[in-house]
Amino acid sequence: MSFSSRRRNYLLTPHRRDGLIEWMKKMLSHSFVLDCLGTTGADTFSHFELLIEEHRKWEATSKDRAPSRLKQLVPTIGTFHTNLPLREAFLFYNKKHGLTNRKHIQISFNEIRHILNYAQIMALRDTVIVAKNNNGDNPEDSASDVNASDDNNDDNKAFNGPNLITFDGDQTLYSDGSNFDHNPELANYLYKLIKHGVFIAVVTAAGYEYNVEKYEFRLSGLLAFFKSKGLTPEECDRFFLFGGECNYLLKLGNDYKLQPIKEDGPGGWFTATRHLEEAPCNWNEADVTGLLDLAETSFHNSIKNMHIRGRVIRKKRSVGLVPTPGMEIPREALDETVLALQDTLTSMGSAPGVDLPRCIFNGGTDGWCDCGNKRVGVMMLQSYLGVSAVKTLHIGDQFLNTGNDFAARTVCPCIWITSPDETTYILKSILRLAGLGVSMAENSTKKPDFKRAASLDFTEAERRSKAVKVMDVYTGEIISKETHS
Repeated sequence: MSFSSRRRNYLLTPHRRDGLIEWMKKMLSHSFVLDCLGTTGADTFSHFELLIEEHRKWEATSKDRAPSRLKQLVPTIGTFHTNLPLREAFLFYNKKHGLTNRKHIQISFNEIRHILNYAQIMALRDTVIVAKNNNGDNPEDSASDVNASDDNNDDNKAFNGPNLITFDGDQTLYSDGSNFDHNPELANYLYKLIKHGVFIAVVTAAGYEYNVEKYEFRLSGLLAFFKSKGLTPEECDRFFLFGGECNYLLKLGNDYKLQPIKEDGPGGWFTATRHLEEAPCNWNEADVTGLLDLAETSFHNSIKNMHIRGRVIRKKRSVGLVPTPGMEIPREALDETVLALQDTLTSMGSAPGVDLPRCIFNGGTDGWCDCGNKRVGVMMLQSYLGVSAVKTLHIGDQFLNTGNDFAARTVCPCIWITSPDETTYILKSILRLAGLGVSMAENSTKKPDFKRAASLDFTEAERRSKAVKVMDVYTGEIISKETHS
């Protein structure tokens, strides 16, 4: 078999596909081939809307009867927490990108992903705003008249959007294996959301227990930005970080540093989430040890069988397969490692740890088995903060079944992005659709000159940024406190 044939076969495997998007793409291809997407495209998306609504009703009332039509067409379909105004989202996206004018290239997987994303953030608005835009206007037109507004005017406007937004870290807020050093546009949108009462939480697989400095290194630029903006104590209380998927909860303190939230006693997050069966406070340590033992053995076997240039590291609540310094692990080897462990655990029956909530995922450059997952992390934040599923939004890049954002789909609406740039665009769209302006200065391609902000200590920010670059992001080990040039 040739290399190209093997590659095609690999790309056809289910773990690299999304059933819903692939099915939608197939349905739209008929219109493209017949050169009638311009006349049938919007109606096709209306039909998708109808099938999703039928599926939501079936999930809510009649799961004991025959599956919904959508479930029969896409057996892997999951839960929809809100309606999805797909027709409206398609019309907006088509107006912007001219999909129906194309004659040679049909609508792509990523374009459908973008339309689904936009439909989801539109659905999180209150019904009064949705009704206002149902007259066929561009959904962003209602916000265009406030694009030049300043922060002070926006502070007095009601926010019409999600109450809690959770984020993956790598490849969502910052590049994979890097840190949030300097991204003023994204930092500003996060700041504006916090100012308008939205809870922001980073839910990351990075697990350094309660070693606060290591998390601060990863978010150094964002925390410095918050400090420069002078968030009030009340606003600082709206920023959280969940490390190790769902194992270590921290919040932003009044000094703009992260601080652990106590686990037990009044106000403790263990106390507040003990009623959730899957919460870490209810885990048996023997199960934790059993799961990690199985994962460690499986990862060592993968290194041996596939001659992987990597090493296994074990933490308190996770086991990782990471590359040897200076080396890379092929994507195929990481996928095989993840799927092999998933298969092993499935066949283990009642072995210790098998029933523990877990996340086994390909992180892009590494593979991990974590105790707990983002389903548990987001669910506990909803309980701790008193936010419902339909007012929560999770944004991440790992929504295939070998990714660690996949589990969040069961507890809240999700946005599937592929880079921090896409995250930035999504937040800008949320702010606009929520009725808030994005100033022309923020929209310009020229980056703001933050060196003019006297309240921001750039010497300290630069020192911390350099320190991050010499931190082992896998273990959290600080190789050198300072770099020397």
